[in-house]
Amino acid sequence: MEQKLLKLFKLADSLSERQDKLFADIEYSANDTKRLVISIRTKEDYKYIERCEIELTNNDPIKWDNIIALFKNYVGGNTNE
Repeated sequence: MEQKLLKLFKLADSLSERQDKLFADIEYSANDTKRLVISIRTKEDYKYIERCEIELTNNDPIKWDNIIALFKNYVGGNTNE
């Protein structure tokens, strides 16, 4: 899970650097659910383009892979970081 989370952080940084209209928004709640909310939003008016939630207590590897693939689509370019 830690590797996938690190990959997601790197993609979030790349999104803001490579896209002039989008940015990533990451929120973490450390309550019983340990919920991570990852969003792609517009820089102009902060509207949500995509929003994904994952509960770290379930730690579903397929959901992690889907979120990473989604970010790669929005980042574009070399994402083998």
